Amino acid sequence: MDKKTIGILGATGYVGRAAVQTILSFTNHHLLLGGRNQEKLCKLFPMIESRADYLQVDIYNRELLYHFCGKCDIVVNCAGPSKQMLDRVASACIEQSVHYVDVSGDEHLYKQLMKRKQEIEEKELLFIISAGVYPGLSEIFPAYVAETYFDNIDLLELFFAGQGGFSLNAAYDIVCSIEEDTGLGMTYCKHGEAKKIDGPFHRNYSLPVPAGKRDTYPVLNEEFTQMAKRKKIKSAYFYNTYQNNSILNQFVMIKALEQYKTEEQKRASAKMLTEQFGEKKKETNDFTMLHLIATGNKNGKKLQLVSTFLYQNDWNTLSGIIAANVARLMVEGNRRKSGCFFVAEGVHVTKLIDRVGKQNIDLKHTLTELR
Repeated sequence: MDKKTIGILGATGYVGRAAVQTILSFTNHHLLLGGRNQEKLCKLFPMIESRADYLQVDIYNRELLYHFCGKCDIVVNCAGPSKQMLDRVASACIEQSVHYVDVSGDEHLYKQLMKRKQEIEEKELLFIISAGVYPGLSEIFPAYVAETYFDNIDLLELFFAGQGGFSLNAAYDIVCSIEEDTGLGMTYCKHGEAKKIDGPFHRNYSLPVPAGKRDTYPVLNEEFTQMAKRKKIKSAYFYNTYQNNSILNQFVMIKALEQYKTEEQKRASAKMLTEQFGEKKKETNDFTMLHLIATGNKNGKKLQLVSTFLYQNDWNTLSGIIAANVARLMVEGNRRKSGCFFVAEGVHVTKLIDRVGKQNIDLKHTLTELR
């Protein structure tokens, strides 16, 4: 396999650092690390001069951004806030004919890039967005389960639980998503379509240790809907979970009081969220968990699968690990086809779970035949 140059933007952040360490540990590819402070890059990653170069990049400076992207075979974008960057980095990669992985991204970026679908395909490029934890792993994991354990799934429930902090950039993106109504509350996916939940839903649920008892809230985004539709899952539910109602109430208050009308309000709300999660962080060790329950059929047998994906660290680090492994699969040729895709469609999910699973992941499955 030819040695490639993998560029990582936002390399000084928590997500970017994890992506850098993953590439260094599990590949021999060369790295080009980009950030606004070149001196900080050198201090964070000393003694790797043989594996990496450092380049000062401002994503709002077209010349610097295009220069960085032009030196890469693939760019992994870990910078933020994504709601301010929009498609700047992705567009630079299209112009420079470079493959692209975006840790963030959402349905809005996807729609923008699909306008350039023909150009991306003609240049034989692969663009993967929403390649973090949520969205990202929240679609990769159930897609992997569907491919590995079932011929078809009647019902799938996925619970996301975690303990960690938000950067101001990540919190800013969350506030913007609240403003844009990204994600449909009290909604599930039935036969590939979003449906409101009529009857009762889980108010409280006991997840495996260390998550424990959590308040749950059903929500549906475009990434999860597309995954469920492709895998022909009859009914699919995704639940975000909280240790208590205080964090959920914070989201509700931002929405109800429209605390996002101005740039100043957005930044104030983002700061409020980082402080809220910072308080929770002091109470327990960081972790990231996806807990899945699915019933369906395999070889004519009715089965129930209970699976837990547990990473004993925060979701920022795991997002970097996932994005880096997506890049690994792409440069190794383990890719579906050219074009722009959400992550669960753009790469082989079984191979991705295999690679991620070798990096301090506790993955447990209990399969039961139903009668």
